[in-house]
Amino acid sequence: MRHSVHTRPPPDLSGLDSRLSPNSRPIARARRQVVDWFEDRGWKPFRFQRQAWNAYLLGGSGLIHATTGTGKTYAAWMGPIIEALAERMQEKSKMAVTNVRKVKTSTNDPLRVLWLTPLRALATDTLGSILAPVIEFNLPWTIETRTSDTSSSTRSRQRRKLPTVLITTPERAAGES
Repeated sequence: MRHSVHTRPPPDLSGLDSRLSPNSRPIARARRQVVDWFEDRGWKPFRFQRQAWNAYLLGGSGLIHATTGTGKTYAAWMGPIIEALAERMQEKSKMAVTNVRKVKTSTNDPLRVLWLTPLRALATDTLGSILAPVIEFNLPWTIETRTSDTSSSTRSRQRRKLPTVLITTPERAAGES
């Protein structure tokens, strides 16, 4: 079985806050949580999945090429999960140091991930796959789909306030109503 991750060189990251570099302590701890999540299911992350996570954390973009059922969704998805877990650890650390209480709710979170899938049925499958780690890691994210089946009231609400993660099809992303 052949898997590969093809990436472009990441952009200049000299201005990036070093706390979110792929080798930072919060990232390392978050990555360990994700690996543990895999192991709890009897899985082990493939090399190409780890490569995709690193590419994401470095700000790179690319193409994941693997056969059906080998973990492309989690290769693409766990980068944002690791980033969010690391950010949460960093926030908790800041609160402990400054003794400031800050409550973060999903109502203030901006669109974080726009997931394009070619078929409406895949949007539903993707939603099921990516929802599990969000729930289990207790991330305050809203995840919604937008396809040709989406009601006009939901589309209207999404125009006013995007979810944290939006799974959609290309024609929806192009602005077709």
